[in-house]
Amino acid sequence: MSRTTLCAVTATGLAALSLGVMVVRYRVLGDEIKLPAGPNVWKVTLTVQGRTDGEARLLTASPLDFNRQHVVRETYHSAQLSGRAPDTTSPLRRRILWTRKAGVAEGLFKLHGEFVCSVDQARPTAPMSRLGQTLYAAPPRGAYLDVLSRAGTENDRIAALARKLSTGKERHSEQAHALFQYVDGQIVNEPQVGVGPLSPAECLTEGSGDSAAKARLLLALLRDRGIPSRLVTGVILSGNSEQQSAHHWVEAWLHDRWVPMCPFYHHYGHVPPTYLVFGFENGALVRGRHVRDLDYAFLVERYRAGDDSAESAPRRFFRSVSLYMLPPAEQRLVAFLLLLPVAALVICIYRNLIGLNSFGTFAPALVGLAFRDLHTLPGVAIFISILLVGWLARRILEHYHLLQVPRVAFMLSLVVSLLILATVTANQFEMPATRYISLFPLVILTGMIERFWMLETEDSTLSSFKTLLVTLLISATVAVVTSFRPLERLLFCFPEALGLIMAAQLLIGRYTGYRFMELLRFRDFLQMERGETRMLQIFADQNQ
Repeated sequence: MSRTTLCAVTATGLAALSLGVMVVRYRVLGDEIKLPAGPNVWKVTLTVQGRTDGEARLLTASPLDFNRQHVVRETYHSAQLSGRAPDTTSPLRRRILWTRKAGVAEGLFKLHGEFVCSVDQARPTAPMSRLGQTLYAAPPRGAYLDVLSRAGTENDRIAALARKLSTGKERHSEQAHALFQYVDGQIVNEPQVGVGPLSPAECLTEGSGDSAAKARLLLALLRDRGIPSRLVTGVILSGNSEQQSAHHWVEAWLHDRWVPMCPFYHHYGHVPPTYLVFGFENGALVRGRHVRDLDYAFLVERYRAGDDSAESAPRRFFRSVSLYMLPPAEQRLVAFLLLLPVAALVICIYRNLIGLNSFGTFAPALVGLAFRDLHTLPGVAIFISILLVGWLARRILEHYHLLQVPRVAFMLSLVVSLLILATVTANQFEMPATRYISLFPLVILTGMIERFWMLETEDSTLSSFKTLLVTLLISATVAVVTSFRPLERLLFCFPEALGLIMAAQLLIGRYTGYRFMELLRFRDFLQMERGETRMLQIFADQNQ
């Protein structure tokens, strides 16, 4: 068997296997292949609006992915603001940082966050369980005991009330129950009215409050009695409802575990699974700096009911290995990794079928994926400028006759210095374009500068600039192709489609015919060759 036949057979097998797995999974899961469904799957839409005043910075919270609640998918978009991936440095919350896009004037803004969440999940994944163990571990000594109230007389009133309600009750569990019963029964529920939230003392004085005010009052009473307690912020999943604010409740450390308490809806010892947790110890789901007229609201909807009657073993298996079961951060990582083979295929087409050369084999793929995240041309311009300045510096550095490794290290330091200089300069003129530049292409920038110089030395300056333009063309094509959202969703729903991409790469790898650029370059010769072939054929026919 020849190598070409072997490649063709292998490619056919890969394609058949990929298509077979795709068909089987779709027959088993149906529409759930696109997104899991079921009676416990909900869609929560967060809409925030306001006005920017200068260099605005806005933080919005996202649901946590732990224990029995799972974030199946989350998306964010805004025409005026650019949002970074949620910050996962603290296990207590996940927050997205929004900043004003370059070229967008100050004024009205609106952003949307959409979260598809599964609650009361029967089998949490290992990362969900690990985060749950971290969040519900025993509190450190002295933690969660600061009283959340104003100093002075108001603090004394809360302390006096806590002592009065816990008189004759020695155990913390008895004291906690008495304090809960007071807030639950004596403080009247009412919606939030006004600009700022009520403090615990104000809630006690007025004898009424919303869920946040009642939770803060209960928190202050519990902590005054030395019971570690924390505030929980989230959303209640109930029917198709619009909620103007978040919901708040309390968890207290009793009986060596965190016990939930919701004095607004009269839950003690447990809360329904429809309480979607957004974070702990941070009551503000949305807050910002240099913003005004800030307002937000939630829309809660059931996503799809699903068909629980068809819960078979294959269905459970394919659902458990779905990429949607990964934590949100790992979902974004996998979605990015799935685009790398597509970028590599684009490079194979350009180099092996079209016949265009570039700086490096996979450098255009990484640069193209970086361009995919650039929402403005100034970021691309800064990227090209750094490359050209580095090339000029490389020409100067040639006079020093440095060894290769120190020379490359010096060029990397120069690239970093140029980026820092561009960042400082942009900040002076309030030009936020540099925030759109990903950091990972900076490493390959050094290699591209080195290749730029070597090609100029071996060939000519014109040839090196032609190769630079081709590299940018390939990178732009990679950025356009990988920005096609239906393609990204298809690969995420059907990751086995990578077999089709690998099959195409195998076939291209054995192609030895004319490339498109060769056909253009030698078209006169090919026409002459075809003419001579016709003349020889005519001469042979006449001799016969």
